[in-house]
Amino acid sequence: MQGKTKENPTNFQPGSKLGILYEKAKSHNRFNAELNKQLPSELSGLSLCLVEGQKVFLVAKNTSVAFRAKKQKSKLLSIIKKINGLAETKSLSIKVDEKNTT
Repeated sequence: MQGKTKENPTNFQPGSKLGILYEKAKSHNRFNAELNKQLPSELSGLSLCLVEGQKVFLVAKNTSVAFRAKKQKSKLLSIIKKINGLAETKSLSIKVDEKNTT
């Protein structure tokens, strides 16, 4: 078994593949934190899953949250567009986290 090394994230070079991935992860975490601050309490089970181009994918912790979110899609889209870096979002997809539903 090879020895595992830990890399200090501050050592990543901005242009490297790992550096780009690290920056995407930081952005994703920031987007998700901003989204969770702005969501109404009835949609608190939503989280950001993926940002791909002008499309945002959200995941709901259960079917009832997903149902409520789909009913308020235009409101969610306006909330997402207010987040710095997601203003150009054109569409939104909401899915249920199958791991959490039994």
